[in-house]
Amino acid sequence: MSDVEDSDCEDLHSSHGRDYDTFMQETAGIRRLYEAGVPFFTKEQLQDLSRQLKQAETSEKPEILIEGLEGTEETFEVRTGLTRAGSEPGTEWVLKAPAIEYRTFGKLTSYRAYRMDGYSDLSLRVLHYMELRDEVTKELLPGFRYAVDSAEIIKNSFTSCIQTWEASESYAQLQKIVESRESFPPITKIVALALGSMQPRSIDNGDHRSEFQHALALTLRGLVGKRQGQTTENVQCYAQDPAYTDIDKSILKKYDITILEDPDAFLEIDDSTIVLTFAPDVPVRQVVADIARPAMMIWNTCEDERWMHNGREQFM
Repeated sequence: MSDVEDSDCEDLHSSHGRDYDTFMQETAGIRRLYEAGVPFFTKEQLQDLSRQLKQAETSEKPEILIEGLEGTEETFEVRTGLTRAGSEPGTEWVLKAPAIEYRTFGKLTSYRAYRMDGYSDLSLRVLHYMELRDEVTKELLPGFRYAVDSAEIIKNSFTSCIQTWEASESYAQLQKIVESRESFPPITKIVALALGSMQPRSIDNGDHRSEFQHALALTLRGLVGKRQGQTTENVQCYAQDPAYTDIDKSILKKYDITILEDPDAFLEIDDSTIVLTFAPDVPVRQVVADIARPAMMIWNTCEDERWMHNGREQFM
């Protein structure tokens, strides 16, 4: 998955009728705000949302109030645990804990999104992910449950990935860059965003990307600490991903990685932070570009990013 928003490249070549004219009129204010450099995300906004999400966990009538960029307000009802009829007989969808939808300039001014959902000036929204389960037994169906539930197996696999990573040429190159660079900014934090769960959904997929990405965070902390003449404890390591399971959290805790709930990891980012993210399904770089100027960002480049040539995210 990528943090690249749906482009309007296709839409701009479609026929422009009355609906398109209305779309341009209604989104004109969003475009003016963006061109004026108004941030679509702020730390104050994220702090308020974090507070409301925590309060909703114990509230009898949990609701989240979010203010839009042009002053509108929208209230979201938290409905964790509610069910809907499943897509197959004998099944049901169950709503998981609330999650944050980050809506960038590209999303808010997408003609495709407008035709589906209408106009909105909310850069943040709250939604629920859903899982499909058996209506009677409540057991998650294949594809919605993890194939390995053993913490020991996952831990051993992660240890093996760390060893493989530290023996790789890529690690040697990273080590050389960190140790030989003449000017290196002071680093106090590493924030890893959307690295994914280390628990596989399938035994046969052989996908260890999440484990290697977490291995990078760990070894980078060690390299930076050594470069600064400190122990690794002097460089804090934070990780955030709604996909983390209890097994993920228990393993990462043993490596002194602090797990934060969305959006709290974003609030930790400052000019002494290294940010790591790889193919996230949230627009990490766009959010970071608005709220902070980290010392360093490491991410993967996607081919679909070629159309993004005029946004603030280009500077990140």
